[in-house]
Amino acid sequence: MVHTDPSSSNTSSGLKQVEFNTIASSFGGLSSRVSALHKYLLTINAYPSSTSTLIRDDALRQSSATSSLAKGLAAAHKAYGSSRTRRPLCVLFVVQDPERNVFDQRHLEYALLEESGVRAFRLPFQQTLQHTQLDSDRTLVYNPPNSPSTSYEVTTIYFRAGYSPDDYPNEQEWDARLHLEKSRAIKCPSLLTHLAGCKKVQQVLATPHSPHLKRFLPDDKVASKVLETFAPIYPLDESEAGKEAIKLAQDPASAVRYVLKPQREGGGNNIYRKAIPPFLEKLPKTHWPAYILMEMIEPPPLKNAILRNGELHRGGVIGELGVYGVCLWKNGSGEKGGGEVLENWEAGYLLRTKGDQSEEGGVAAGFGAVDSCCLVDG
Repeated sequence: MVHTDPSSSNTSSGLKQVEFNTIASSFGGLSSRVSALHKYLLTINAYPSSTSTLIRDDALRQSSATSSLAKGLAAAHKAYGSSRTRRPLCVLFVVQDPERNVFDQRHLEYALLEESGVRAFRLPFQQTLQHTQLDSDRTLVYNPPNSPSTSYEVTTIYFRAGYSPDDYPNEQEWDARLHLEKSRAIKCPSLLTHLAGCKKVQQVLATPHSPHLKRFLPDDKVASKVLETFAPIYPLDESEAGKEAIKLAQDPASAVRYVLKPQREGGGNNIYRKAIPPFLEKLPKTHWPAYILMEMIEPPPLKNAILRNGELHRGGVIGELGVYGVCLWKNGSGEKGGGEVLENWEAGYLLRTKGDQSEEGGVAAGFGAVDSCCLVDG
């Protein structure tokens, strides 16, 4: 998000990272469709005449997220290699049930088949043990429920479920996750990559004066540039940084500059500004370390219109830009690791716009709307 420091006389803006998502990063399919919709409407003069220069300047950039993300899954499918069981190969989308993002995911499924010839199946997470089994060499076999006599060897597991506590109501779901993790299929994400997206990991890297970022970015100049994009994040524990953060969170005067975040994904879970002190009063102190305290990003004012549920809303808005990425690697062996990155590319964008009075931003949670980037001279 664009950030302008309200406490500084310097009016220049910069970019600040909201978070880093490593599992079920959604709306890649829909962002491409909305991007194409806006470009089409611009082309047929559906917008005011003042926007005519946007066509000439190619200001509405098409998001390539659908194709790029599908190519990433296809790259994993290819890297898996040939079948070990002489079965046809497939990619498995592990999804929630019910799944509200089905139409977003379908675009990736269609692009996989149309552009790369890769067959994909959708499997509700709760039905994993019912429709898959592991061979003796950890090969994952999938039996489609609509065709029990046919079976496929799974090359890649694309997790669109398994990130929320609601996905694990019983021990069976934990057994299902272990079952999938034990397989030789490539996981998107791997378990360690899933954990790397947790708020606590982001806090450890983004706490001011944290030494840990240099472990991964040894070049001081690169590390410094990356650190500049982090909004300060603090723990709520007994460390020195944690004790200072607890003071900030409990004081109503300072809490208005912060957001309290749990280890959750999907939107609708955060505690904002003046609601933080009373929330902590009711929360047992033993639970405080499960949260991180993040300094609020303050974007400059912007006016626009949002269409949601058939209703048009005009007024102040805030935009949040997400950039997708594809990374495929081989894990190293031995004590020193030494893994090899096979593919690594930027994979399109998602722009979410919400009313400036809304603190949450999730589209699926009902707070934001999918949008397009319009590039203009500053």
